[in-house]
Amino acid sequence: MKETIRKKAKELGADLVSFLNLRDYISPRSPDPHRYLSSARSIVVLAFKPLAGAYHYQENTWSKMPSYLYGMEAAGNTAAYHLGRFIEREFNAESFLVQAHRPFEIDEETFRSPIGSVSLRHAAVQSGLAVWGKNTLALTPQFGPRVMYLGLLNSLDLESDPPLKNYDPCATCGYDCRANCPGKAFTEDGRVLSHRCVRVSQPNDVGNFMRFLIEIAEKPTMEERLEMMKSPRFFRHLQYLQFFIHYHCDQCTRHCPADLEASVEN
Repeated sequence: MKETIRKKAKELGADLVSFLNLRDYISPRSPDPHRYLSSARSIVVLAFKPLAGAYHYQENTWSKMPSYLYGMEAAGNTAAYHLGRFIEREFNAESFLVQAHRPFEIDEETFRSPIGSVSLRHAAVQSGLAVWGKNTLALTPQFGPRVMYLGLLNSLDLESDPPLKNYDPCATCGYDCRANCPGKAFTEDGRVLSHRCVRVSQPNDVGNFMRFLIEIAEKPTMEERLEMMKSPRFFRHLQYLQFFIHYHCDQCTRHCPADLEASVEN
């Protein structure tokens, strides 16, 4: 059954595929997956590689996003949806698509730190697709951190794929991703301060847009407020809201040497 699903996922465009039984899924900060699919027993983890040219496009970060994220996200969602339909049709099972990101459930408890329905990075590591890097990214042997993960919760009792062994790219890595982080987001013990990361990696996100609106409101004259609303800065924020997400900084992904050559060649 697993190999039938794996083969179909590859036919639909997934670059990497693994399986994790929910009894082996551990992500303390994440909700219970049964909240989203009460019959869930396992998850199919799918990895999709962005276009290699996305990592050569540095001048205009907006223009690189279709190659870096949007195209991959659209293709991944389509592939995962059709794989879910295949699982339901062939095995009389239920499935639930777990997107790479957005939308998040936002309430008083989570709105300052949105949490996805399933931690796909944890699932990828626990099912043998990747290992944890010192940059907290999930590093695959084939593409390093340069993949996007999606998942399919399903009601099939599929056995977990074994975790990776003898793969530790950080052990011999000469690039200090923590020290080179533009946002100084890493603590001494290796944790990531997400608010520092976001201020650099997503300078037009909702939080920064709110700060921009506060700046407008604090201007003493209507002329100064209108001038700010006519500025490129305002339209960058507006464009972000239309597309929801845009990464200005991808340095920890771009410069991670974990199988960089393989990620381009494959």
